[in-house]
Order: sequence, then C-alpha cells, then structure tokens
Amino acid sequence: MPKLQKDGTPVLVEGKLELERHRPHYRTKAAAEADKPRILSQYATSGTGAFVHSRAAQLEYESAKAKLPAGISLMVAAEYYAEHHPQGKVTLIEEARISFLAWVERVKGKQVHHKDLKWRTDHFVQAFAGRVPASIKRREIMDYLLGLPFKPRGIQNQKAALTNFFNWMMTEAELMKASPAAGITKEKLPTVILEEIEFLKVAEARHYLRTCERYDPDIVAHEIIQFLSGVRADDEMADFSGDFILEETREIVMPVAITKTGKREVIDMVEESFWAWWKVYGRRGILRPTNYLKRWRRIRILSASVDQAEADTLARLPVETLLKHPLAKARLGAWLFNARRRTFCTHHVAKYQSAGKTALILRQRGGEQTLHDSYRGLGVTQAKGIEFFEMQPQKVGEPILALKPVRKVLRMPAPVILPTESERAAC
Repeated sequence: MPKLQKDGTPVLVEGKLELERHRPHYRTKAAAEADKPRILSQYATSGTGAFVHSRAAQLEYESAKAKLPAGISLMVAAEYYAEHHPQGKVTLIEEARISFLAWVERVKGKQVHHKDLKWRTDHFVQAFAGRVPASIKRREIMDYLLGLPFKPRGIQNQKAALTNFFNWMMTEAELMKASPAAGITKEKLPTVILEEIEFLKVAEARHYLRTCERYDPDIVAHEIIQFLSGVRADDEMADFSGDFILEETREIVMPVAITKTGKREVIDMVEESFWAWWKVYGRRGILRPTNYLKRWRRIRILSASVDQAEADTLARLPVETLLKHPLAKARLGAWLFNARRRTFCTHHVAKYQSAGKTALILRQRGGEQTLHDSYRGLGVTQAKGIEFFEMQPQKVGEPILALKPVRKVLRMPAPVILPTESERAAC
C-alpha cells in the first residue's frame, strides 16, 4: 500500500508512489495465533514469492510432472534418480561382494559359511554386474531366483545367501536404506518336496569299502570316519586330522576350527568296528589324500562294477583316462547324495532302535526331527543295523593302483661343436 505523509497525502519519489509493507495488527497474542492457520494455508496454496513469480521454475515443474505417471511425486522420481545415478564414489555390486566376503571372513572365519556365501553371491553378481546395489529391485531378485536351474531347496538356499548379502549392505556398508530381498518369503518360492532318503545297503557299503581297500588303501581312513563314526563329509573332512582320533579314551574330538557349528565337539559313542578299521588304516595328520576328488571319483566308478575282472582292468587305467571312459559319467551320476552320512544314520538308528542316540552323534541343530527329515532311510531291520557295524577290514597285500600317464619327453639333438682355429692348428 502507498506510504502516506502526516497530512494523509501519498509520498511521491520522482513522481512515483513509494510503497510500504503493511503488517496486520493483532490486539492480542491469542488473536495472532488464531489467524496463523489461515496464513499457513495461504502460503501452502500460493508458495513462496520466488517460485510463484519465476516463470522458468514453473515451466520446469510442469514439464517434469508431465513426464511422470499419474500419482508419482517429484520426490519419488528424485530418489529413484539418486539411486541409479549417485553422486561421488559409486560402489558397484561386485565391489560390495568383495567387502562383504572380507567381513564374513573376519567375523566368522574362512569356513563352510564363507565358502557357501562366496559361491552363491558370485553367481548372483555375475547376473547383476555393473549395477549399483540400491538400484536392484525386489522384482528383479524374484525373477533371478525363479530363473535358476536349481531344485526348490537350492533356490531357497540361494535366497538365504542373498538375504545375508543385502542385509550387510544395508546395515554394515550403508549402501542402501532397505533390503530388496526382504519380503521374499519361502511361500513365494518353489515348495521344497521332501524326497525319499536313499542310502547304501549293507552289501553295497561293504562292496564300496572293499573297493577302497583293493584299489586305493590310502583313502580308507578318510572313508571310515564318515561311514562308521558319523562325522560330516564336506563340512569337516577337508581338514580332519588323524590326531583328532583318541584311541586311549575311545573318542573323536573335533576342534572349533573345523566344526560346522563353531563349537568343540566330541563323539564318545564310537562303534567297536571303527577301531578295528582304524588299527589297520589309521594314521596321523590330515586324512584327505592329495588329489582326493579325482581319486574318490575313481573309487566310485570302480565300486559300480559287479565284475571284479572288469574293475581290475579299469583300475589300471590312468585316472584321467578312466574319468573320460564312457562308463564314468553314468556311474558318477548314480552315486547317492550324502550317501555316507545317511548310510551311517540309517543303520545306527536301526541297530539301537533309538533316534535320540544317533542325533547326539550327528550333532544336528534340529535334533531328532532333522534326523528323520533328512538323514534316516527306511526299511532297515535291527539285524541289518547290527550287521552293518560288524564289518571288518580285509587288507589287500598288493592293491591295484592307477598307472601314471606316460609323458612324452622331447629330446633335443646334441649341439654340433666345431673345433676352434687353435684346435685345428694343433691337429
């Protein structure tokens, strides 16, 4: 409004009215507080003066809103852009995985948990290489999981590993505000259907151990630890030492460093037949022999032979040659999953007619329920259980070992040495 002089006439400056700001007068504080909602409502509707009176800002706002789907605010669009195009140093998913595994190794050690996460996150990172972690959405993870060529249990294990990975990126690395893996429950993934538990019958187990004795006696100690005492195969045998076998106290003591549970564990209910085998084949130091995987595959191929003459012929082949044999693929594929531990469990329960006693040896978190769900097969009588643990060693005098492949040696011709001038003159 125009500024007025004392006589009520407007103030003119160079022929133009001089304006002054008018503040409404409130007689009381209560009256001012009562008018506050009206002023705030007017501010929210009109905006700030700088925005309302800036045509460029108004055009920018209208243009941005026109490009967004209905109902999407500019704030949501800005957050989405910041996730996909972060400012400053950017951490990609493959870089985050390296830091994650280093953290797991530092906290949990380089044991089975670390190895499992390493394999599963590597498969995931290959599928999302080059992405910023916060840009990966739940729908993408679901599509990835459902597209895996795994059985339902393998898919759920993969999801559990990704949950660990994304939770670490959210809480420890602070690379995202929320985990996109959250909310992907088991109900949204393929259902795990429990299959019939398969195991080696007494005759099959005996034939397998006789195969080890006849064709590779150095592997026998490694195998009887699993068949006759219940020690975990993949989780604990890689670093299992003969020093853990205490013959004087008839115990097997596993230190924290090799156990899956992260606790020192003791098996003090060891079968007498185990000690008979250990007396013949036991030794100190790491029991897993060199080139174990190839040697174990060789034994599995040979144990599938019902004709000993055929097995003897195959046993003499170099390992690499045998593994390429037409029979190899089918025989290796026929080997039962977790056969040694399941065979032990099934016959131990049958012998003692007690799942509780066997569960203590297996050291499963779920106790007897896990034993019945995953390890105990059916159809074995108590007599067969007793027969299984009465198997005795039959050491072979001259085991048939694999021949070593013939390596071609290239012999270079001897160099021709010509006489020197002085030597010629002497001649």
